[in-house]
Amino acid sequence: MIKKTEYTDVLTPFCKTVFGCRIQSAAAAYGVNEPFAQFWTQEDKAALCKLDDVLILDADGADFDELKDFIAMTGASRLLCDLSVAQNLGLPVAAKGEVMLYRNDQPMKPPAIFEKNPSLREVHALLAACASNTFVPPEFEPFYMDMSHRIRHNTAEAVGVRQGETLVSCAICSAQTADSAVLSSVAVSPDYRRKGFGYAVLKALISELPQKNIYIFRAQNENEEFYRGFGFSTSSGFAELTI
Repeated sequence: MIKKTEYTDVLTPFCKTVFGCRIQSAAAAYGVNEPFAQFWTQEDKAALCKLDDVLILDADGADFDELKDFIAMTGASRLLCDLSVAQNLGLPVAAKGEVMLYRNDQPMKPPAIFEKNPSLREVHALLAACASNTFVPPEFEPFYMDMSHRIRHNTAEAVGVRQGETLVSCAICSAQTADSAVLSSVAVSPDYRRKGFGYAVLKALISELPQKNIYIFRAQNENEEFYRGFGFSTSSGFAELTI
């Protein structure tokens, strides 16, 4: 049976995957009583989080018939889940890729100079400058409101590297729990690429993170060599489904 989550402690068992990390982190940032941030569990088999019109699902051994019926009633337009879970839901796949994992077992020495939580306006401008066929930057207002809120509640963090006064690279951790963190962006200004700034800013961010498991969603055919060269390896696959 699927039940609405009334206390964040109910989500504690869901800590073993990148999807569980994102769900728990959202609950820690926003609580479970906001109309735009809703949470449900199916016993200890599945957890769901709805943020605006996007669902995140963490499931293992779940009742997928019940989940399919419930998902259709949430009013969400998109669903993010593990690729193996997606195969049980039978919904159209809009995008898919790899979940990569970095084992943060040894302290990471940061680069000499970097900036913690630089201006989110500058971060967004840098993300916008990196738009491509496979990367669509978020809209400014929801990005600014969500990230600033999460940073204040210690569930997100950003770092940047500058040349002079110009922010030329940034890396964003958008979800954190005690054991895991999720990186959502590593961006380098087109004018400063192939000069080590991507590696430096990723190193700076990981040096700030105490979590042992650090995940990133990697789109198909994007930046595999970069992340593997840093020490990330494939953990699983993800799918974004159309509801």
